[in-house]
Amino acid sequence: MVHVAGVDGCRAGWVSFRVELSSRATVVEIIDLPVVLRNHPPELRAMAIDIPIGLLERPRQCDRATRFLLGQPRGCSVFTTPCRAALRAATYEEACATNDLRAGRRISRQAWGIVSKIRAVDDAISCAAQKWAFEVHPEVCFWAMNGRRPMLGGKKTAAGREERLIVLRHHFPDIDAHCGRRESGVTIDHLLDAAAAAWTALRWQSGIVEQVGTAEVDDRGLTTTIWY
Repeated sequence: MVHVAGVDGCRAGWVSFRVELSSRATVVEIIDLPVVLRNHPPELRAMAIDIPIGLLERPRQCDRATRFLLGQPRGCSVFTTPCRAALRAATYEEACATNDLRAGRRISRQAWGIVSKIRAVDDAISCAAQKWAFEVHPEVCFWAMNGRRPMLGGKKTAAGREERLIVLRHHFPDIDAHCGRRESGVTIDHLLDAAAAAWTALRWQSGIVEQVGTAEVDDRGLTTTIWY
Protein backbone atom coordinates (compact mmCIF):
# COMPACT_ATOMS: atom_id res chain seq x y z
CA MET A 1 0.00 0.00 0.00
CA VAL A 2 1.19 3.49 -0.86
CA HIS A 3 2.04 5.34 2.36
CA VAL A 4 4.02 8.01 4.18
CA ALA A 5 5.72 7.66 7.55
CA GLY A 6 7.12 9.53 10.50
CA VAL A 7 10.16 8.09 12.25
CA ASP A 8 11.74 8.60 15.66
CA GLY A 9 14.77 6.96 17.19
CA CYS A 10 14.13 4.78 20.23
CA ARG A 11 15.81 2.13 22.34
CA ALA A 12 14.41 -0.58 20.07
CA GLY A 13 15.93 1.10 16.99
CA TRP A 14 13.59 3.28 14.93
CA VAL A 15 9.83 3.49 15.43
CA SER A 16 7.80 4.25 12.30
CA PHE A 17 4.26 5.65 12.32
CA ARG A 18 2.98 4.70 8.86
CA VAL A 19 -0.10 6.24 7.24
CA GLU A 20 -1.69 4.62 4.18
CA LEU A 21 -2.70 7.34 1.74
CA SER A 22 -5.90 5.78 0.42
CA SER A 23 -7.52 4.72 3.71
CA ARG A 24 -5.54 6.81 6.24
CA ALA A 25 -5.10 3.61 8.22
CA THR A 26 -2.07 3.75 10.51
CA VAL A 27 0.52 1.14 11.44
CA VAL A 28 3.27 1.38 14.05
CA GLU A 29 6.35 -0.76 13.52
CA ILE A 30 10.08 -0.98 14.23
CA ILE A 31 12.14 -0.45 11.08
CA ASP A 32 15.79 -0.49 10.03
CA LEU A 33 15.97 3.14 8.94
CA PRO A 34 19.42 3.05 7.27
CA VAL A 35 18.26 0.14 5.09
CA VAL A 36 15.12 2.06 4.10
CA LEU A 37 17.18 5.15 3.24
CA ARG A 38 19.55 3.14 1.06
CA ASN A 39 16.83 1.05 -0.62
CA HIS A 40 13.84 3.32 -1.11
CA PRO A 41 10.67 1.16 -1.06
CA PRO A 42 8.56 2.24 -4.05
CA GLU A 43 5.37 2.39 -1.97
CA LEU A 44 6.92 4.89 0.47
CA ARG A 45 6.19 8.39 -0.83
CA ALA A 46 7.54 10.53 2.04
CA MET A 47 9.35 9.94 5.30
CA ALA A 48 9.77 12.57 8.02
CA ILE A 49 12.63 11.80 10.42
CA ASP A 50 13.28 13.28 13.86
CA ILE A 51 17.06 13.45 13.51
CA PRO A 52 19.46 16.10 12.17
CA ILE A 53 20.16 15.72 8.45
CA GLY A 54 22.93 17.78 6.92
CA LEU A 55 25.91 18.59 9.17
CA LEU A 56 27.91 21.80 9.19
CA GLU A 57 31.11 22.99 10.85
CA ARG A 58 29.15 25.91 12.29
CA PRO A 59 25.77 26.24 14.03
CA ARG A 60 22.95 25.39 11.65
CA GLN A 61 20.65 28.30 10.84
CA CYS A 62 17.59 26.03 10.99
CA ASP A 63 18.38 25.09 14.60
CA ARG A 64 18.64 28.74 15.63
CA ALA A 65 15.43 29.61 13.78
CA THR A 66 13.59 26.70 15.41
CA ARG A 67 14.60 27.81 18.90
CA PHE A 68 13.33 31.29 18.12
CA LEU A 69 10.09 29.92 16.66
CA LEU A 70 9.30 27.78 19.70
CA GLY A 71 10.44 30.25 22.33
CA GLN A 72 10.98 29.09 25.89
CA PRO A 73 10.72 26.56 27.34
CA ARG A 74 10.08 24.41 24.23
CA GLY A 75 13.08 25.91 22.43
CA CYS A 76 15.32 24.09 24.90
CA SER A 77 14.49 20.86 23.06
CA VAL A 78 16.50 22.07 20.05
CA PHE A 79 20.16 21.24 20.63
CA THR A 80 23.16 22.36 18.60
CA THR A 81 23.79 19.72 15.94
CA PRO A 82 27.29 18.18 16.09
CA CYS A 83 29.64 18.54 13.15
CA ARG A 84 30.34 15.39 11.13
CA ALA A 85 33.80 14.82 12.60
CA ALA A 86 32.39 14.73 16.15
CA LEU A 87 30.23 11.74 15.24
CA ARG A 88 33.33 9.51 15.19
CA ALA A 89 34.43 10.37 18.73
CA ALA A 90 34.75 7.52 21.23
CA THR A 91 33.82 9.61 24.28
CA TYR A 92 31.75 12.66 25.11
CA GLU A 93 34.90 14.60 26.01
CA GLU A 94 36.48 13.76 22.65
CA ALA A 95 33.30 14.77 20.80
CA CYS A 96 33.23 18.10 22.65
CA ALA A 97 36.88 18.77 21.86
CA THR A 98 36.42 17.90 18.19
CA ASN A 99 33.28 19.99 17.83
CA ASP A 100 34.90 22.92 19.64
CA LEU A 101 37.90 22.76 17.29
CA ARG A 102 35.80 22.43 14.12
CA ALA A 103 32.66 24.43 14.96
CA GLY A 104 33.67 26.65 17.85
CA ARG A 105 31.52 25.10 20.57
CA ARG A 106 31.06 21.95 22.62
CA ILE A 107 28.06 19.66 22.21
CA SER A 108 25.40 18.97 24.81
CA ARG A 109 24.88 15.70 26.66
CA GLN A 110 21.54 15.47 24.85
CA ALA A 111 23.30 15.60 21.48
CA TRP A 112 25.89 13.05 22.59
CA GLY A 113 23.10 10.69 23.62
CA ILE A 114 21.90 10.37 20.04
CA VAL A 115 25.23 10.61 18.21
CA SER A 116 24.95 6.98 17.10
CA LYS A 117 21.51 7.72 15.58
CA ILE A 118 22.79 10.85 13.82
CA ARG A 119 25.77 8.88 12.47
CA ALA A 120 23.56 6.03 11.23
CA VAL A 121 21.36 8.43 9.25
CA ASP A 122 24.31 10.48 8.00
CA ASP A 123 26.01 7.33 6.71
CA ALA A 124 22.85 6.24 4.86
CA ILE A 125 21.25 9.47 3.58
CA SER A 126 22.00 10.84 0.12
CA CYS A 127 20.98 13.90 -1.87
CA ALA A 128 18.70 11.64 -3.92
CA ALA A 129 17.05 10.30 -0.75
CA GLN A 130 16.32 13.85 0.38
CA LYS A 131 13.73 14.07 -2.36
CA TRP A 132 11.47 11.93 -0.13
CA ALA A 133 13.21 11.64 3.27
CA PHE A 134 13.61 14.80 5.32
CA GLU A 135 14.22 16.23 8.79
CA VAL A 136 11.55 17.36 11.22
CA HIS A 137 11.47 18.43 14.84
CA PRO A 138 8.38 17.07 16.66
CA GLU A 139 7.88 20.23 18.73
CA VAL A 140 7.63 22.24 15.51
CA CYS A 141 5.12 19.72 14.15
CA PHE A 142 3.05 20.08 17.33
CA TRP A 143 3.42 23.87 17.14
CA ALA A 144 1.94 23.81 13.62
CA MET A 145 -0.85 21.38 14.55
CA ASN A 146 -1.73 23.53 17.56
CA GLY A 147 -2.58 26.64 15.57
CA ARG A 148 1.07 27.73 15.46
CA ARG A 149 1.34 27.82 19.20
CA PRO A 150 3.93 25.82 21.17
CA MET A 151 2.86 23.11 23.54
CA LEU A 152 2.50 24.37 27.11
CA GLY A 153 3.69 21.25 28.92
CA GLY A 154 6.78 19.11 28.54
CA LYS A 155 6.27 15.84 26.67
CA LYS A 156 7.46 13.77 29.63
CA THR A 157 4.68 15.06 31.88
CA ALA A 158 1.18 13.59 31.98
CA ALA A 159 -0.34 16.97 31.08
CA GLY A 160 2.09 17.46 28.22
CA ARG A 161 1.39 14.03 26.77
CA GLU A 162 -2.37 14.61 26.92
CA GLU A 163 -1.91 18.01 25.27
CA ARG A 164 -0.11 16.35 22.37
CA LEU A 165 -2.65 13.52 22.16
CA ILE A 166 -5.48 16.05 21.85
CA VAL A 167 -4.03 17.55 18.66
CA LEU A 168 -3.01 14.16 17.24
CA ARG A 169 -6.49 12.67 17.71
CA HIS A 170 -7.85 15.11 15.13
CA HIS A 171 -5.64 13.49 12.48
CA PHE A 172 -5.14 9.95 13.80
CA PRO A 173 -8.23 8.79 15.76
CA ASP A 174 -6.56 5.49 16.65
CA ILE A 175 -3.52 7.09 18.32
CA ASP A 176 -4.67 6.01 21.79
CA ALA A 177 -4.91 2.39 20.70
CA HIS A 178 -1.33 2.55 19.42
CA CYS A 179 -0.19 4.00 22.76
CA GLY A 180 -1.77 1.05 24.53
CA ARG A 181 0.02 -1.63 22.49
CA ARG A 182 3.52 -0.29 22.12
CA GLU A 183 6.50 -2.44 21.16
CA SER A 184 9.17 -3.09 23.78
CA GLY A 185 11.70 -0.25 23.72
CA VAL A 186 9.19 2.31 22.42
CA THR A 187 7.98 4.89 24.93
CA ILE A 188 4.82 6.95 24.50
CA ASP A 189 7.07 9.95 23.85
CA HIS A 190 8.66 8.17 20.88
CA LEU A 191 5.29 7.14 19.51
CA LEU A 192 3.80 10.63 19.75
CA ASP A 193 6.87 12.18 18.13
CA ALA A 194 6.71 9.67 15.27
CA ALA A 195 3.01 10.42 14.78
CA ALA A 196 3.70 14.16 14.69
CA ALA A 197 6.39 13.53 12.10
CA ALA A 198 3.92 11.45 10.05
CA TRP A 199 1.54 14.42 10.02
CA THR A 200 4.30 16.45 8.36
CA ALA A 201 4.97 13.62 5.91
CA LEU A 202 1.31 13.90 4.85
CA ARG A 203 1.84 17.63 4.31
CA TRP A 204 4.95 16.90 2.23
CA GLN A 205 2.99 14.48 0.06
CA SER A 206 0.23 17.09 -0.36
CA GLY A 207 2.72 19.79 -1.34
CA ILE A 208 1.89 22.12 1.56
CA VAL A 209 4.92 21.49 3.75
CA GLU A 210 6.86 24.51 5.05
CA GLN A 211 10.37 24.99 6.38
CA VAL A 212 11.87 26.80 9.35
CA GLY A 213 14.50 29.39 8.52
CA THR A 214 16.86 29.37 5.57
CA ALA A 215 18.17 26.14 4.05
CA GLU A 216 21.92 25.57 3.91
CA VAL A 217 24.02 22.95 2.14
CA ASP A 218 26.74 20.87 3.81
CA ASP A 219 29.99 19.63 2.28
CA ARG A 220 28.30 16.47 0.97
CA GLY A 221 25.59 18.48 -0.78
CA LEU A 222 22.91 17.61 1.79
CA THR A 223 20.32 20.28 2.51
CA THR A 224 20.00 21.32 6.16
CA THR A 225 16.48 22.45 7.01
CA ILE A 226 13.65 21.53 9.36
CA TRP A 227 10.21 20.97 7.79
CA TYR A 228 6.69 21.13 9.18
